Amino acid sequence: MIRISHFLSIVLFVAIVVGCSSNPQEDPLAFCQKFLDIASPNAPVNNFDFDEPNTVTLAGEDLTSFAEMAPATISEEATTVTNLYISILQALVSVSANDRPSALLQFQKDIDNASSSIEALSIYGRNECGVVFKEDNPVPVAPIPLDLNN
Repeated sequence: MIRISHFLSIVLFVAIVVGCSSNPQEDPLAFCQKFLDIASPNAPVNNFDFDEPNTVTLAGEDLTSFAEMAPATISEEATTVTNLYISILQALVSVSANDRPSALLQFQKDIDNASSSIEALSIYGRNECGVVFKEDNPVPVAPIPLDLNN
């Protein structure tokens, strides 16, 4: 009987620890909804103004909450991408408009290092959340000749 009570006390202890954990349960659907929200044209991350730092702050907060909601399978990549994006935004808002191109160049190595995380997050968004990414500059194709007989 002592062993059963010992076993039950361990089970109860584990249940209490898990139930009182500070980490909320993973919710991939909520993460996907947040992914769709931040990808929308009306999201703060798509409507900031470098001349209004508070809009950049709102975009950063939106990205931070997005990364915090990420499921374990994509959490590291989401954090890497959002932290880089926020760092770039903060750097660009802190310089004049003329200095922004050179400030952005300072992040080229970081962007290159994060490319696998960027790609993984993009693939997750497309495959798991249904995010449709539209390219501003699609891959160019060879022009079709007007005279198909030549």
